[in-house]
Amino acid sequence: MARIVGAGLMTGYLCTAQCRHCLYGCSYHGKKEFITPKKGDEVLRILKDAGVYSLHIGGGEPFLDFDSLVETIRSMNRYHIAVDYIETNAYWCYDKKSAVDKLTVLKKLGVDTVMASVDPFHIEYVPLSRPLLMCEAAREVGIGYFVWQDRFLRRLLPLDPNRVHTEEELKSLLGENYLLDTAKEYGVGMNGRALSLARKLYPLRPAKEVASKKPCSRILRGQHCHIDMYGNVIPAGCTGISIPLTEYLEETSLFDPEQYPVLSRLLTEGTKGLLAYAQPLGFDGETPCATNCDLCYRIRCFLREKAPTPEVGPDCFYEMMNGI
Repeated sequence: MARIVGAGLMTGYLCTAQCRHCLYGCSYHGKKEFITPKKGDEVLRILKDAGVYSLHIGGGEPFLDFDSLVETIRSMNRYHIAVDYIETNAYWCYDKKSAVDKLTVLKKLGVDTVMASVDPFHIEYVPLSRPLLMCEAAREVGIGYFVWQDRFLRRLLPLDPNRVHTEEELKSLLGENYLLDTAKEYGVGMNGRALSLARKLYPLRPAKEVASKKPCSRILRGQHCHIDMYGNVIPAGCTGISIPLTEYLEETSLFDPEQYPVLSRLLTEGTKGLLAYAQPLGFDGETPCATNCDLCYRIRCFLREKAPTPEVGPDCFYEMMNGI
């Protein structure tokens, strides 16, 4: 049975930003959907039975539907599952009063830590003044906070904090290669929207040369996986793959090639097996790919059109990736 540790609960995929490094491909172009109280309660009950006692909350941007966020935390309280922290880009901190009001509500619900994302990717969409104001409001309310990552905060302080900044402006401050330098320093998982960075960072090779027969064992490694608004497990680093929570916990059915043609091959034969499955359907073995994950993503995009299966999802992820 798979063991889930250090996991996150995604309240939705919708976000006010469309960051270049976003593992989950989140953006403001998606459907305005968030986790429902019924689905949240169902997921949390299963997690509690599986021995999960704490989760962090993220998205997307969880503050886009504050009511949904509050109901999710109430469900966590009912099942005695602690909130490790809430991830946010702090776009909602327009003024101190509203920021204090929201953080006060969260503190009363037992939340003791919030995390503000600050880096050269987020600042294209969220002015620096917003996370700074969140930190100020958190101090006033008496709720813990931290900035991820604070070293980027220090570098971005010379910029005008009251507006967003373009790629050209950031190049002037951080250097011509700041995108790739930031990705390397951040330790960005080169999946999701960051695949576009990977294709600049690594040489492109034909799919048949990139393919690996090594099984993708990390799919079943429950450390820092995420459970999304639909109740599916998103394996750590493997976005665009959705596994029903109960199936993930049991594991065995994921090796069934009839039920899970993509997962079963990744778990036993790696991307080489997935490529062998896709080529007779028309996937081109000469398709240029940067990495093994890039190849996997390209094949899954192809299969969504030619031979769709439930494990290749959710749809909103692929739609918000905008053809990357």
